[in-house]
Amino acid sequence: MEEHYRMANLDQFRTETRSWLEANCPASMRKKGADADNPYTRKKRSGDSLLWLETMADKGWIAPTWPTKYGGGGLSDAEQLILREEMAAISAPPPLAGMSLTMIGPTLLEMGNEEQKQRHLPGITSGTVHWCQGYSEPNAGSDLANLQTKAEDKGDHFIINGSKIWTSGAMHADWMFCLVRTDPNVQKQKGISFVLFPMTDPGVSYKPIRLINGEAPFCQVFLMMFVQTKAS
Repeated sequence: MEEHYRMANLDQFRTETRSWLEANCPASMRKKGADADNPYTRKKRSGDSLLWLETMADKGWIAPTWPTKYGGGGLSDAEQLILREEMAAISAPPPLAGMSLTMIGPTLLEMGNEEQKQRHLPGITSGTVHWCQGYSEPNAGSDLANLQTKAEDKGDHFIINGSKIWTSGAMHADWMFCLVRTDPNVQKQKGISFVLFPMTDPGVSYKPIRLINGEAPFCQVFLMMFVQTKAS
């Protein structure tokens, strides 16, 4: 009986989802590659691309399974699968993609405190705040054990010095989640910390890395800054 009830609810959810998508997904977005140029940020979007993002954000379906109190959809895994299937059936693109949703968001959901969740997750689920990743470095590549960007603990703040490279979308990002070395006196795979800071900080600068085709999707990011760790 319980299994029958659950399946009936999922069938109803599918019917409602199909009707909602039919009514709300712009016709111009129902084709492969419709939003290929702007999957990660809303900053340069306009027209139906922006409308689709905003409509899905209002529904909570930018992050369908995240809790509703952070702007997510509160869907179960089974419901999310149905949503994806129904979107695929009309060739509707995901409203947003990128590291905000796949990396920093899930990390905050699992490891962040409530203040951090309330501060950062709604910006992701609304598509208004874009994040980039500060992992790779010029002399370490993606070998994180050899990263050299230093963060000196000064009690209520860190002083951060170093550089990150191949940073996807840094030119569009509002915030960076970054790995830094806070203890140089331990095994190199240890002594590494995870910090968050706004890209508007005066100690952050970046230089686009131009590819042979003329495009510049990556940047080198330079850090000479302090990050506050405790309320003053």
